[in-house]
Parts: sequence; C-alpha cells; structure tokens
Amino acid sequence: MDNLIGILAFVFVLGMIIAVHEGGHFIFAKRAKILVREFAFGMGPQLLKKKKGETEYSLRAFPIGGFCAIAGEEHEADPFKGLTHVKLQIENGMIKAFYLDVDDDEVDFPLYKIISYDLFDAENTGNLYMIAIKNGEPENLPVDPSAYIYQKRKGYQIAPYNRTIGSKPKWQRAMVIFGGPLMNFLLALVAFFVAALLIGFPNTESSQISGLTKPTADDPGSPAYIAGLRDGDTIIHLKSGTLELVVDKWNDVSSFMAQYTTQGLTTPIEVTYLRNASQYQKAVVPQLILYSIGVLGEMTDEGIRIIELAEVDDTMATNADLKVDDVIVALNDVPYTNLTALYQVLIDYEGNSPVASENIVRVGIIREGASQDVDIRPYSHKIMSTQKTSDGELLPIVKVAMGISPTYHFDLVKSLEYSGKSTLSSFTAIIDTLDLLFNDDTVTIAALSGPVGIFSITKQIAANGFPQLLNWMGLLSVNVGLLNLFPIPALDGGRLLFLGYEAITRKKTNPKVETILITVTMFLLFGLMIYVTFNDILDLIK
Repeated sequence: MDNLIGILAFVFVLGMIIAVHEGGHFIFAKRAKILVREFAFGMGPQLLKKKKGETEYSLRAFPIGGFCAIAGEEHEADPFKGLTHVKLQIENGMIKAFYLDVDDDEVDFPLYKIISYDLFDAENTGNLYMIAIKNGEPENLPVDPSAYIYQKRKGYQIAPYNRTIGSKPKWQRAMVIFGGPLMNFLLALVAFFVAALLIGFPNTESSQISGLTKPTADDPGSPAYIAGLRDGDTIIHLKSGTLELVVDKWNDVSSFMAQYTTQGLTTPIEVTYLRNASQYQKAVVPQLILYSIGVLGEMTDEGIRIIELAEVDDTMATNADLKVDDVIVALNDVPYTNLTALYQVLIDYEGNSPVASENIVRVGIIREGASQDVDIRPYSHKIMSTQKTSDGELLPIVKVAMGISPTYHFDLVKSLEYSGKSTLSSFTAIIDTLDLLFNDDTVTIAALSGPVGIFSITKQIAANGFPQLLNWMGLLSVNVGLLNLFPIPALDGGRLLFLGYEAITRKKTNPKVETILITVTMFLLFGLMIYVTFNDILDLIK
C-alpha cells in the first residue's frame, strides 16, 4: 500500500509540475497565434492521444518529462525534397492535404507531378501554392494555411511562416519561452498557499498542545506522549531542577525549552497541565536532537542514549561508526557532565579544513558496557547554515524537545504571506545548494537526486499527509522553473540567451550552430540524469 501511495503521489506531483510548465509555453504560444502541433505529457511512445482543434494532446510511456511542439522551434525539413509526385486532396479548388509515400489502395486521390511550391511564405504575402501537373497542363493550386501532410499514417499540419514562433516579435517569443518557468513559480505559490490553508498556523496565544505521536517501529514517539500527555492538554506550569516557569502562552513553553537547553540541564521536566478542567502532573524525559550528526537521543544518568540515527551522506558527513543504543558520554573529551560545553563542540564546528584531522569529532561512547572512542564528521558549518525548518527558520545544531506542538488555526492573510515567503525561500535554497556544490569540497554531484531519488523522497513525504506533499510540490516546482532558466542551450534559459543575442546584435544565431549546441547540452543533461539516477538506485539497495 505504501508503494502504491508513493507511486500515485509521485505521478501527481511530477504530472502537475510538467503539465503546468508545458502549459505555460502552450498558453503564450496560443495567445501569439503560433501553431502548437502537440501537447505531450511524458516521453517515449504514445499511449493515448486526442486531437482537439489544431493540437494533439498525448500521454506517453515514461512520465519523466513532456513537451509542447511549437511550430518553428525546431528546424523543419522540406517534406517534398527528392519527391517528384504527390497525391493531393483538393476541395473547392484548394489543396487541403498532401499524401506522401502512401499506397494507391489506401488513398483515392489523384497523383500530381510537382513543379514548384511555397508552403512557408517567408515574405508573408499570404500566397501559399503548389504548381503541379495532372493531365499535361500545369495548375497553380492555392494551399489551405491549415492543410495537412500525411506520411505513412503520420500526419501534421503545415506551418506557414506567420504561424511559427520565429515570425513573432521578440517580446512574444520571450514570453512563450519564459511562460513555462513562470507557470512553475505560480504553481509553487498556489501549492504553498493551499498547504498553509490546510495546515494552519500556531496559536501562540494558548498553551494547548498537539502533534504528539505514538511510539511505532519507525518512530520513537513523542516524549510527552510516552509520559502520558495527549493532544488537547493545556500546559500551565513547567519545572526542572531550579528552572521553573508559569505558562500562559506558547511563547512561555518555547522560552522554558530555550533556557533548559542553554543551561545544559538533563533532569526530567515536570509538566503540570489541565485536561477536562482537572489538573495533572507528569515527568517528561525530553529528547535531544543533534542535527549536525544525525542523532536523536534521550538523557540518561550515563549520557545521551541514541534512540534513532539518521543516515547521513558519506561524502558530506559520517556517523556510520555510531549505533542505536550507544551512549554518548563525551565529544572531543568534553564530558556529558558539562552538557553546555558539549553542545558547543558541535556549534563551533566549522569543517572543510584542508587538515583532515580538524574535520573529525571524537565521540566517547559506552557500547554494551564498554567504553570506546569513535570518529565522526559532522555536516560543515557552511552546509548547516543553509538548512531551514518548515517555518523558514535556520535549523539549530542542537535542540531539546518534548515532542509537542501548539494547536493550529486557519489564517487567510498568513497563508498568503507563507506562500510568498516559502516560494522565495525555495529560490534561496536552490542558490545555496549550487553554492555548496561549487564551493564546498564535501558536496558533490552525487548529492543530487534524479527521478528515482525524487520518487523515494516523495513516497516518504506522502506518508506525512497531503499538505506536506503540496509543500514538496512547491519546492520542486520552483526547482524546475529556476533550473530551466539557466543559460544552457537545451533549456529555456539557453533559448532566451539566443534571443538576447539576436536583440543585441540584430542578427539571428546560426541555426546549425544553435542545433548543435542544443543537441550537445541535451546529451550532457541526459548523461547527468543517468549518473544521478544510478546513484539513487545504489542508495535504495544499500
């Protein structure tokens, strides 16, 4: 069932992003009265197709892309080159269709000998014609601007010059090209907006709690849930050792947890709360999250017992020598008894040093009753400075948590604000990732994800609910829109670059050079996709 949900979520997310992107090209092309021959979702052989108006809408075998076949975008070969005869469908003295390479018994139209023709009308005279001979006398036959050419069961509409993208003003051509990324950015705004409407926003005026999770095989559960608290309880007092606070609003809970972390406390938190107007008290043992080394632990008398260990990318960080149930008692010889200083080891860690030993943190652990040291490499400061929470805040290096959240409420204005901020933060996240890729030695192309990796992530996110899937769609849509604007010939940005060159020099680029550049970069992009997909598959089978 999880795999089925993952597949459906993947097709939904990818399908929306592709359809919207190609729809942007389609809409602006139609507005400019450019002929759009096909609007396709997917690549490879056609599975389904339906003709409506001038455009054929098709579903293709591999849902990893799509295209909008705009007339004039690619060089079109002369279909009559090397031919001497052609069958013509003529109605009211005008050619409606040409039949090439078609058997006599398939098409019952007369055969003409070709003398000359102009189906392109580069001078925009409005005169499309073919001069042909049927019974010894040449005839000058006008051609319908929407006439079809049929070749062995395959047909396509002719594209006179005034129906091609090259005939349009530069601003219209630019909008046709930019329309795809533009629609991706609009999709992101809508996806983030709807996600915010569904999720809501923290009610900071109350100390009522929500978001508690039960322990499962895949989730250690919320410490508060384990202690006995439940969604809907209202916290009125918090105490741990000498730290004590009367709670009225959610900010009081946040303030208490911040002080608990800063003071390096390890004692359980006594939570006094109301449930159905009755007062209760429970002792909660908080969890400790060390984000830079992928450790989720709990405080014990001996140290930090690891209850969950995130797998980190071994090109950027390593924690493979740690195991669940290991008890961390020191970092770089700073003992657990001085927890504030122990936190500071990770907070002060920079990484990316040319001296390999300076990138290592020595972890003192107790494993199965025996003490030993293991070496790990945390994520560098540069990497951690790009990591954001779902609220757009910088991810902390260290966090102490009871596993509770405030209640959420509907807010239209904040949803609009969230939509804009999330779209903008998605832009900056991509820029940060590219900066790391080129300027951080620990981040390599292997860290990128292809279709397989995106499917794996989508499957995980889909398990967290539809709103989180919408947030993921928004992030991916911004990725697709922005990456398509890169000045690479095979992408929209490369075509805009060619158009800019034409605007500045007042000369069109050499079509052969343009085709070569597009073809070469397309192969390079496919090669990159194959490489990252191969790495994704290796990650899945590890």
